[in-house]
Amino acid sequence: MSLSNIKILNKITNKKNTFIKTGIFSAIAACWGVILLGTFITFK
Repeated sequence: MSLSNIKILNKITNKKNTFIKTGIFSAIAACWGVILLGTFITFK
């Protein structure tokens, strides 16, 4: 493989990892948001 192909593969892998991490963080934040919102509504 040439050097440019390796660089392209690394960029794709980096973007995929960033997308996965962002997705996981968003899912966890959404779950905690629902939990906190439900807790505050229950205590009102």
